[in-house]
Amino acid sequence: MTFAPKTGGDLTASVRVSYQGVGSRQLVSLTGTGVAAGTVSLTPPKLGFPVQLVGTTSAAQTETLNNTGSVAVTISNIAASAAFIETNNCPSSLPVNGSCKIQVSFQPTAKGPASGKLSVADDATGSLQTAAVTGTGTVVELSPIGVNFGDQKVGTKSAAVPVQLTNVGKTTLSVSQITITGADAGDFSQTNNCGTSVPARSSCTMKVTFQPTTKGSRSAKLSVSDDGGGSPQEVGLTGTGT
Repeated sequence: MTFAPKTGGDLTASVRVSYQGVGSRQLVSLTGTGVAAGTVSLTPPKLGFPVQLVGTTSAAQTETLNNTGSVAVTISNIAASAAFIETNNCPSSLPVNGSCKIQVSFQPTAKGPASGKLSVADDATGSLQTAAVTGTGTVVELSPIGVNFGDQKVGTKSAAVPVQLTNVGKTTLSVSQITITGADAGDFSQTNNCGTSVPARSSCTMKVTFQPTTKGSRSAKLSVSDDGGGSPQEVGLTGTGT
């Protein structure tokens, strides 16, 4: 005999055996207790992080673990893989209708795409619960990350503003292109001493100027194409023609 309860609580049944002869029928009593299985949900199903400088830690994103069943759920382990880390406020036993927060951060150790998962081990149906996590590491640091030239008379050129590119990696960075892109790219220009490569742990400088062709708000981007991960890296440029 086997017992596979479909509901919780005390359950009873019997086996009836009929045969020819004295004593027919025979009954065998069956009893058992159905225990409700725990269920949880982990949301959202995936997290995507923006490009992050190698050796630094991103802002945290939140996963929520909810007890969606009718019994408490025992949590045995919570872990993040690859270049991702987690902290949480989850108890060892998550009560009915309870929830807890898991904070996930991206901490790349190498340039390029990274992928992993957040895993929750528990005694709920379907354990492990998992969420996919992705991000991209870069060895290219741009400073500042944006330039506002303020007001500039139409047809005149602003003073040059330096933007520093630093290769924080351990190998030479290959630079394929540095250009101005965006809606009003013709109102901005740049010169640089970066060449086609930047040695490890070294920097180069791009000098950006603003020469508005018309009145009003103008915007573009300083764009750097390279093999440092997350290419192209961009610096926002804004200014107002007067």
